[in-house]
Amino acid sequence: MTVDGRVSRLNRGTTAEEVAALLRETIMDGRLKPGEQLREEGLSAQFDVSRRTIRDALGILARERIVRHYRHKGSRVVLFTEEDIRDLYRVRKTLEGSAAARAATLTDAELRPLSEAFDQLAQATDSGHAQEIVERDLEFHRAVVGLIGSARVDDFFAGIAVEMRFALSILETTYRESAHRPAEALDEHRAICQAFLHRDPTEAARLVQAHADANERLLVNVVASTDITALTP
Repeated sequence: MTVDGRVSRLNRGTTAEEVAALLRETIMDGRLKPGEQLREEGLSAQFDVSRRTIRDALGILARERIVRHYRHKGSRVVLFTEEDIRDLYRVRKTLEGSAAARAATLTDAELRPLSEAFDQLAQATDSGHAQEIVERDLEFHRAVVGLIGSARVDDFFAGIAVEMRFALSILETTYRESAHRPAEALDEHRAICQAFLHRDPTEAARLVQAHADANERLLVNVVASTDITALTP
């Protein structure tokens, strides 16, 4: 398994955070597949860093829930189960539903980050760059959650953001050849944004639920169609 050409830039002074960042991006863009094994010895040689640094980097990714460690069997890129997807989206729907409940009382200043996030998502969708779409999609939903107005909730969302980004990356990778899904998703985000801008809590709640339900169904279908027999440790 080769991560990418940037490995040659690393040296013995490289930190676990830097290794984790490179591995994270490689997972997100699909070069490391769900279920793929991450061998400490091979990664240590490839990055030219100590196995301790690799172990610490994998620990960072495990805390972000995109790598899973199996006792006596090493680490693998997370292979989502159906329950993982449902649980992740249960959290997201709870948070975004709480934001929708505040729609009627939000000020123009509070709504501006959401409007800006949608504009950036629209530009990314036009560009067709998969990882840029994923990043802007996540930022849009971060802006929705930000409308709750709670620093603690923002911190909580940041804690699941990497896992959510991984889920969105799987969707984007799976459906990037589809001519209609990116356009459909953008239309769904546009409608959500408009419902908030119109201060309509009922419509905002309905739309965030419908959008999350659609993504959840697609991801569950991806999980159900994955052959895990060769990947299970």
